[in-house]
Amino acid sequence: MDNHSYNIIKIKAKNGTTYVYEDYSYWDKARGYSTHKRRSIGKLGDDGGIIYNKRHRERLAAQEAKGHQPHPDASPGAPEESREEPLAVEAGAGDLAVSRTIRIGQKMILDKVCSDTGIRKSLLDAFSTGETDAILALAYYTVCRGKAFSHSEDWLEARGYADLGLTSQRISELLASISDDKQNAFFKSWMARQDKGDSLLFDITSISTYGKGNPWAERGYNRDHENLEQVNLGLLSSVASGLPVWFAMTPGSMSDKAVLEYVLKMLSKLEVKKFTFFGDRGFFSDYNLRLLTKKGHKFTVPVPSTVGWQKKMIAEHKAGLLSPRNAIEMEDGQLIYGKTVFKMTEYGRTWYHIFFDAARKAKVIDDFMRRLRRCKDELADGRLVEKNKAMYERYFRVTETPKRGRVVEYNDKAVNDFIENDSCYWVLMSTSQKETRKSLLEYRDRNDVEVGFDDVKNAEDMRRMRNHNEKTVKGKMFVVFVALILLTKLRMEVRKVEPKDRHYWSERDFLEKVDTYTRIHFENKYRDVYTIPTAAQRDIFDFFQLEYSYKGKKINAKQSREPKEAYGNQDTAKPSE
Repeated sequence: MDNHSYNIIKIKAKNGTTYVYEDYSYWDKARGYSTHKRRSIGKLGDDGGIIYNKRHRERLAAQEAKGHQPHPDASPGAPEESREEPLAVEAGAGDLAVSRTIRIGQKMILDKVCSDTGIRKSLLDAFSTGETDAILALAYYTVCRGKAFSHSEDWLEARGYADLGLTSQRISELLASISDDKQNAFFKSWMARQDKGDSLLFDITSISTYGKGNPWAERGYNRDHENLEQVNLGLLSSVASGLPVWFAMTPGSMSDKAVLEYVLKMLSKLEVKKFTFFGDRGFFSDYNLRLLTKKGHKFTVPVPSTVGWQKKMIAEHKAGLLSPRNAIEMEDGQLIYGKTVFKMTEYGRTWYHIFFDAARKAKVIDDFMRRLRRCKDELADGRLVEKNKAMYERYFRVTETPKRGRVVEYNDKAVNDFIENDSCYWVLMSTSQKETRKSLLEYRDRNDVEVGFDDVKNAEDMRRMRNHNEKTVKGKMFVVFVALILLTKLRMEVRKVEPKDRHYWSERDFLEKVDTYTRIHFENKYRDVYTIPTAAQRDIFDFFQLEYSYKGKKINAKQSREPKEAYGNQDTAKPSE
């Protein structure tokens, strides 16, 4: 049979008026999830009673004429004659609510991740309990669905968040209320909680926007090469915990130099101790390195290939670099060759780590040779390709003779110059890390920051931001940042298991596979009913040591612990047999 539940929901609007709605949740067999019907019945008066609207009063009068009795779930304080029976759905008109069906699989996993990070405690240091619950609910939705918040209401209700009343209007109000002061209070608490080391990875990206009312949207260097205004987003992550710790939205035209000045100023205000700055090539400049040194911070940055002294340093050490004593084996078995040169500089004790990727170099040369052969055939046959024009001119000599016709020959010197160039060599300049291998591993952790940026930018409505309101845009970015913390932690946990042992599932697959695990709560009944978990769901719950019921037994009952950081508790009760 269909499972129904009836609620009275009160939502406060921007004008201060609290509107009252009837909400009737039910299981939609066709779509395979819980949905709802909702209609306005009035607003709250000054005395807390409901002032019913005209349409609802007419409906009450019609029911009274039919002899319907008042329903016990009617709002307290309402006149006795104004109470009515709840809404009914087409599939089961007249049925009373007997149960509540909630999808809990994804929530079980994210509650565990939320508890492990301790992020809820930091949120509560900055936001009220209600705001914290709503932010986490939307962050869960972002992790699981990655779609616009305007599409979230049915998903949230199907997973037990109906009491939060997160309608589109309520979500907009919530996002606008996430002020800079509240965010900074959170950052201060969160960064202190993650203070397990002194190294911070930094990266910056641009997000294009169609919005015209956002003062942060300006023309600048667009990393996605789109002809749109943009905002810049900077992200700091902890090397020790691997989790994002801070973000900032800056005007789209702001240079990397100005961004660094802003970052250092904000971190000083947040009482962040001295740290090591990891940045990309865009942050390499004498001004930036001097600024970091002056503020007492250390740095590790790659040197751009255009810097003259880098070319000289690579040339000086290239001959002895490809040696077994310099081989560094990475986790995936790849070999990178590296050696370190120490110097005293204006930045203090400085280590120059020189690296060479032989496997990548071999592939570059292989691809180059294949392209050269195609270009030679094109020249010989007279089938010229416009995009290969520079290749023809640089790497070939073409002559026309009366007897042999067209003769195409390689420019051996140009070809050899390409083979011997400095591609796949690079230098990391560091005032913090003197060990060659550790400097490479630490810097490679920046890849997780880039993956995090992709997660943010791939979320629907974040690829091309359309919001016109500055406060709403900044509030949305904060919720997405919270989601990024949870997703990063989940990804780290999943990667602890070899792919073959987790059936090559990703963190997204984990969430998809447990989505249908459901809890059914019957009114006035002590024990809830749970759907039978599939084999995949049991594997995942076992991996996270989450308690579930299977064949009349409680699995992981001794190992599991009730999440203390998760939102609410009405849907996190331990499964019973």
